[in-house]
Amino acid sequence: MSQQISPRSISIFSPSESVAVEQHTSTPSVQRTVSGTATVEGRLTSPVARVPAATEACGGITVKGHTLKTFAYTTDAAVIRNTNANAILAVYPFTGEPVITQALLTVAQQPLFVGVGGGTTTGGRVIELAMVAEMQGAAGVVINAPAPAETVEATMNAVDIPVIATVTNDDTITEHKILAGAAIINVAAGARTPEVVRSIRAHHPEVPILASGGASDESITATIEAGADAVTWTPPSAQQLQSQMMAKYRGD
Repeated sequence: MSQQISPRSISIFSPSESVAVEQHTSTPSVQRTVSGTATVEGRLTSPVARVPAATEACGGITVKGHTLKTFAYTTDAAVIRNTNANAILAVYPFTGEPVITQALLTVAQQPLFVGVGGGTTTGGRVIELAMVAEMQGAAGVVINAPAPAETVEATMNAVDIPVIATVTNDDTITEHKILAGAAIINVAAGARTPEVVRSIRAHHPEVPILASGGASDESITATIEAGADAVTWTPPSAQQLQSQMMAKYRGD
């Protein structure tokens, strides 16, 4: 008697450890930890650009009911689609264009906070870009550090989504932006970020602070301990991830 073979078990390939670099199952990976957290991972599309574990120590910033601890600082559509960060901080060094915002909103699965200028782009155009971004569905807008407090205030009055004001120091300019009504202060002070966060937090315990986490667990922890509610994290580029994958395929 011949043995019946299920159609699903037939394959033209003969998998082996020496050949199969990636192994895909027929169902997503599902597991539950001792603490009760259930985890579901897709076969092909689970996030690859994962945030560092150190970011879990953040208290988070709750925006419209969603608590956001990590903001991936990227405009790479492929990375945006494949990161587990809670939100996307899409700021880029070009004049803001609604078509770019629309493209990123198409791939983002998380709230998208998009840059609307404040450096190269100034004045009324910042406000117009913020209004269009709100209509397109952005979760919030980011105004660059050179923009004056008046721009922050005018943008706050024009839109109903959070306005994030980027700062590099704890000075009178930052104070004016806080008084102007910035919903979130984004500290981007390089290596001095923990110092600036600590200084702002000392006299503004109520202000939501987003800050650069840096490149290591130590710098992320230092930023959080200084008083940051959430951190920005720069994920590896798609090219870096591709390079790592090719090295794996070559057996390097």
